[in-house]
Amino acid sequence: MSRRLFKGQVERELSFVDKESVKIITATSGLITPVASGFGFMAQLNGGRSREIVIATRGTATWADAGTDINAIPTLGLTGHAIHKGFGTTFKSYVQQLNEFIKQQNLGFKPTAVHCMGHSLGGALANLNAAACAELGLNSYLYTVAAPRVGMVPYAEHLSKKMNAAHVYRVANEADIVTMVPCYPFVHAPYVHGTYLLDAGWLNINPAMHKLATGYSSMVNSTWKQMQSHTRGKQQQLENSMYPANNAEAGRFEQLAKMPGAMFSGRLLKLINKAIHDMLSRLGAQSLLSVGHYGTGAFTVLDQMAEILARYAQASYKQSKEVAGMLNAIMAYLGRPTHALADASVATIRWVFGLLHQSVNTMAKQAIQLVGR
Repeated sequence: MSRRLFKGQVERELSFVDKESVKIITATSGLITPVASGFGFMAQLNGGRSREIVIATRGTATWADAGTDINAIPTLGLTGHAIHKGFGTTFKSYVQQLNEFIKQQNLGFKPTAVHCMGHSLGGALANLNAAACAELGLNSYLYTVAAPRVGMVPYAEHLSKKMNAAHVYRVANEADIVTMVPCYPFVHAPYVHGTYLLDAGWLNINPAMHKLATGYSSMVNSTWKQMQSHTRGKQQQLENSMYPANNAEAGRFEQLAKMPGAMFSGRLLKLINKAIHDMLSRLGAQSLLSVGHYGTGAFTVLDQMAEILARYAQASYKQSKEVAGMLNAIMAYLGRPTHALADASVATIRWVFGLLHQSVNTMAKQAIQLVGR
């Protein structure tokens, strides 16, 4: 769609914006060769909210966009923390347009609120937009649907401190794999608050659940409070699954991994990510997973994680069992036999992590392709 047609569509369909203020965002995407296209719009709200602005970014629509999605090498972002390289590169291609639009001398006023929103890839970019506005001292709001993870733990912690908890609205379907990639050490940011979970009746991950009409249709008739209440119930179920009330001594994964339906279970994948996060948190090791070592030829992030967790496992028998249980849970999620994983060596951890990343990335590509059709 051309810039003119897109601008006309925005002006016709969005009655809450000042039509004269609409500015189309042009950005580049792609894994190797940058391709320019319209990526969304910026506008001033109208009526009594004329001192507020909205920045909306679109999801994956082209093969070039898909290249951006898969370029998950960590790189330093605007805040100085490690983020997804593909998202960061696309963001950098249009950030000057944001700066020019937001400048007080262009608008004639300092915005009282900046509402950043998007779906899928657009949600990742909305996250970076909100972070950039927060760095400028603006009152940022973030609304995302089906968004992937943008940064690593230090970025998430930074944004959690920068943004007001009541200003973050992140909607994710438990069966939508795109909301679970890239795998740990990438996490959602802010990760302290703002998650609204939908389940849409599915237990196992399904690429089709990334589509708005399939995985997110229940949003239409739900309020934020209703989704928040539903989320709290889901989180309580997750805690109960990790620590079964009828067996206080049960390992984190033994029961879940043996249950029917463990293969490609969205809940089990969340437990795996949480376990990795908890282990690294106890070691204070999240900051070690940095871009400083990545690409030097000595380490990848997965190599770093494998070495750190292998040292963690060597510290005690209990910790060795914990890591082995996590590895077996990954194998159960992948539908592979678990009995062979008795050790928690660097080589074993790295191999299992590699299998997990390959699986979730493949499913995420399928989901993105379904939406782009």
